[in-house]
Amino acid sequence: MPVSRSDFGRYYRELIETRHFVESQAYYRHSMGRFWQAFDRIQKLELPRGTSTIDIGGGIMAVLLARILGFDASVGDVQHSGEDDVRALGVSFQEIDLMSDTLLPGTQYELVVLQEVIEHLPDPPYVVFGRIMRFIKPGGTLFLTTPNGSRMRNILYMLAGRRVLDNFRRAEPGESLGHQQEYVLPQMTWQVQRAGMELLFGEEYDDGWQGSTFLARISHLGLKPINLVPHLRNGLMVAARRPTAPH
Repeated sequence: MPVSRSDFGRYYRELIETRHFVESQAYYRHSMGRFWQAFDRIQKLELPRGTSTIDIGGGIMAVLLARILGFDASVGDVQHSGEDDVRALGVSFQEIDLMSDTLLPGTQYELVVLQEVIEHLPDPPYVVFGRIMRFIKPGGTLFLTTPNGSRMRNILYMLAGRRVLDNFRRAEPGESLGHQQEYVLPQMTWQVQRAGMELLFGEEYDDGWQGSTFLARISHLGLKPINLVPHLRNGLMVAARRPTAPH
């Protein structure tokens, strides 16, 4: 039976909102809607209990999938700031660098989760996905979310003369970068297919993020009707499968 949003919320408040992982507690209090939407799409993939999973990044989804759906989930990140919280919740952690050809998992997984990560990497996504293909089992799934490059926030920033992206550069060892690039849906689906993966779905969605300040949250409410226009929505959500046989 599918997990309801209310049941998800109880787990989220208990497991996530009381910890820091890689952000502030206030950030996670305002992010439940974003994580719920991603969790709900993953549960609709109908993967079985015990699915081997690695969540690359902060590890929040790994914790939720392990506790709620019974997945065999672990976390990989180039940063260790969330390691203590992840391990305290019974989820294993390993250092992974998706910009490296060597600092990658030695195990293959049935599900790889990449939430709000690809925009921080100064490599073409198809190159990164090629590295990820090395540790996805044949027939396994990549699930990712990332900001939509044509979201209204970016348009308003450009109209106001504000910088949309961070300085484009390589990271120092162990460093996390700001947003290096953001993509629109046709670009991201092309990147997935260029890497040799089979697209399961790709969509623009309202990720539910309302901003970290009171003013930002008021602005979000005022711009809510914009979500009727798909290509102006905040986020992209994509799932793809590694083929079971070489093309």
